[in-house]
Amino acid sequence: MADESILEIIAQGAWNGGSPVDNANYENKGMFFKGGVPVTSKTIEERIGIRTRICAPEDERIGVISFRDLLATCGIDPRRIRVIIAATNVGEDKYDPGPFSRFSYDLVQAQCPQALVFDLYAGCPGFNVAVETLFMLSTSGVLGPGDLSIIVGAENIHRAQAFKSLDTSNLIFGDDALATALETGHLAGVSKSGSLIAETRIDAEENFTLSIANGLADWARGERLDGIIVDNQLGKVQHRVPAIAARIQHAMIERLFPQETAAGLFQNFRAALDFYDTRKMGFAFDVMSLDRNPEIVKRIAGAYTASGKYRQVASVFLAPGQPALLALHEGPEGGTPEIPRKGIIDSHTRTHGCFASFIELKEENGEPFGEIDGKGVFLYATRGARHHLSGFLDRHQLTMQDIDLLIEHQANFAMIPLTLEQVLGNGHPEGKEEVARYIAEKMVTNVHLRGNCSVVCMQRLPYDLQRGTLQPDSVQGYPVNRNLNALKDAHLILFDSVGAGMTRSTFLMRR
Repeated sequence: MADESILEIIAQGAWNGGSPVDNANYENKGMFFKGGVPVTSKTIEERIGIRTRICAPEDERIGVISFRDLLATCGIDPRRIRVIIAATNVGEDKYDPGPFSRFSYDLVQAQCPQALVFDLYAGCPGFNVAVETLFMLSTSGVLGPGDLSIIVGAENIHRAQAFKSLDTSNLIFGDDALATALETGHLAGVSKSGSLIAETRIDAEENFTLSIANGLADWARGERLDGIIVDNQLGKVQHRVPAIAARIQHAMIERLFPQETAAGLFQNFRAALDFYDTRKMGFAFDVMSLDRNPEIVKRIAGAYTASGKYRQVASVFLAPGQPALLALHEGPEGGTPEIPRKGIIDSHTRTHGCFASFIELKEENGEPFGEIDGKGVFLYATRGARHHLSGFLDRHQLTMQDIDLLIEHQANFAMIPLTLEQVLGNGHPEGKEEVARYIAEKMVTNVHLRGNCSVVCMQRLPYDLQRGTLQPDSVQGYPVNRNLNALKDAHLILFDSVGAGMTRSTFLMRR
């Protein structure tokens, strides 16, 4: 297959430990849903479709365990590893300054001392964005045929104590970790120098978001920025969720469109969503490089533009006590990457920084806690899907019915049928029978047993499908996991995830 691919997923390893925590554990704790509805086993299942979630032991680094399993069971040669990405948000310790990738790298550093190692913070779509980043590094030729890359996804929400004790967000999340190996194929591009067309230093100080946004706005007036990538070395979880790049994106847009800002457009959900979508505001995510070398984020952003898929991308290196280093990268005119027959075919990421406050961590009395606007997240996940997915599939002359297997983010089961109603009907809500058939026959589901595992669910679902641990069931009246034998052999697979930023990221894979 490598002869026909740019990048393909070749192996996975996992942490398969932990203990299930039943809904009954949250009864009679003084917890209430909005509207004063008491939290019970019944109301939890009715509202979010979760019966149990997995809790990891406090003394385990589950991301490292998953990577160790990959190395032990899948025949991965560490000498071929060129990139290691830790895709996470809170990680395994909310006080750890990062990067979390250092723990996984410790296992193989002697065999691959020159590997590019970094964290990637893009909310729950972090795995999808990491795949896209590797696709860009391969398409542009930074990675060559036979090179291996590893994505370690890990979220240990219970150990990190990410939410206050009575916050109903505690009901939603489970702990999980998987490691995925990807191989760059023979259709990888030839390295290009690309164009670094502007650089500047900014004394960001306390209000670094606005200072950097002002600097980028001067560049964005001439031509839209397709993306913003920040090497975020600040080392605090409240600066990772949401990614600093998402806040910079919206601050820049407010600077570029003062009339719309003054009129309150970005305070209206539908108007703000449409504004971002119609003007194609691009993606925004953070990395945290292990080497803390400002050239690394420039290298990553340069790969995005050299790939031919993106015209202009800004990179930012942000470290405490130092000027912010901004760079503007430009791709070749008219360059479009070749579409491979196998492996990762294409990807699509969009960030709507106007909704960054929907999921964020805030500091209170010196301790950071997560805050989630459940209604806002629900609206974004369901109503933002049609424009994103239909536009992505249209450029390949595909529809959702052409997809053999949909791997959809397992945030809250109630989101899934409402999302499909919008997407399958192309703006005209599809009937519940068609939605139910799609969920049963073209999807796999585990949120009812594992909870929302954030970044990791995109890896866990195909892993558990192949090893036969998923079982037919019903969730909130919908049949799930009813076509497992056929889905194991699915050829055209769509991965779609949404989360903090707010960001939605999708990639298409053909086997």
